[in-house]
Amino acid sequence: MTNIPSSALIEQELRERLGALAAAFVADLEAQGRIVGPGGAIALEQLRTHVEARKNLPPTFQLAVDTIIDDCGYPRDAAVRVVTALQRKRLLCDDGEPESQHAFPSSSPDTSPVRGARVVQIGRPRPPFTAVPITPVAATPVDRPAAWTAAQARAVTLASRLREQHGEQAGVTEISPDRERVGVAIRAASLDDWTYWLTAIGAPLELRTWTAGYAQMALGSIDGVETRLVAHDVPRLLRDAELAAGEPYFLWGRMYDLSRGQLDSRGITWLYLGQRQENGMPLLTVRGGASALYPLTSIVVAYGHLTPVDAARTAPAAEQPAAPAGGEE
Repeated sequence: MTNIPSSALIEQELRERLGALAAAFVADLEAQGRIVGPGGAIALEQLRTHVEARKNLPPTFQLAVDTIIDDCGYPRDAAVRVVTALQRKRLLCDDGEPESQHAFPSSSPDTSPVRGARVVQIGRPRPPFTAVPITPVAATPVDRPAAWTAAQARAVTLASRLREQHGEQAGVTEISPDRERVGVAIRAASLDDWTYWLTAIGAPLELRTWTAGYAQMALGSIDGVETRLVAHDVPRLLRDAELAAGEPYFLWGRMYDLSRGQLDSRGITWLYLGQRQENGMPLLTVRGGASALYPLTSIVVAYGHLTPVDAARTAPAAEQPAAPAGGEE
């Protein structure tokens, strides 16, 4: 009986050939600067949007994409483009199934090792596989820097500047332009990482952040370009800080421990004596100064975010500082 290749062997052969075509195709894209270099992030973003719009991909099309990703290690965007190109070249069937590139001989009395054995032909007979040159896909106008809007160009420039200035910070996972804004993603090891990046993205002092799953989100602005920060693990760190604080209070993305002294940007220490406004806002007073009380929000807006200190080890203020707005006797 003629040995019939198993489905595993056929699948392995298809994987090897798809891998070779994918390697050649992606190498060609890299040589043209279509995957890396200026404008690469925007090109991939346009490709991602196009792929997401195709909700009803055939299962076999998706299988071919997954094969290239798993066996060749290419990004999903590149894998989708490779499979699409193969389909356009009719190296894949219209429904996305790889066409058989291997011909199996029909059974005949002269070639069958055992007479009477039934040999089943798999696939359509085809000539032996030969490499087919892959024609590069022409860049669309939106991929070219010349077609960027002024806002998109500013976003690309700002992303490059942030990578240069802050790209070496621990925990950074991505800094890239996203149309007319810049996205920054980090994995925070401590709340110091969180506060560092709030300053780096140009977040205002009175910024209101929000939680999305395991990440804390914030919006800032630098030179008129909107920046978006996605800080993974920050919600957990904020909860840990709240549990560890003697008198926790969350304000504008930061957790304050009011049981400790709070040092402002001028070196003045503020103390919380247990008094609050009707809306619950803590009232603080200067250590060693008059008894005037000021809302925490007014102090932060006037002198910046406060740093916790051991009040017992901080020297009293030599004189009463200028009072922030919003004071309350």
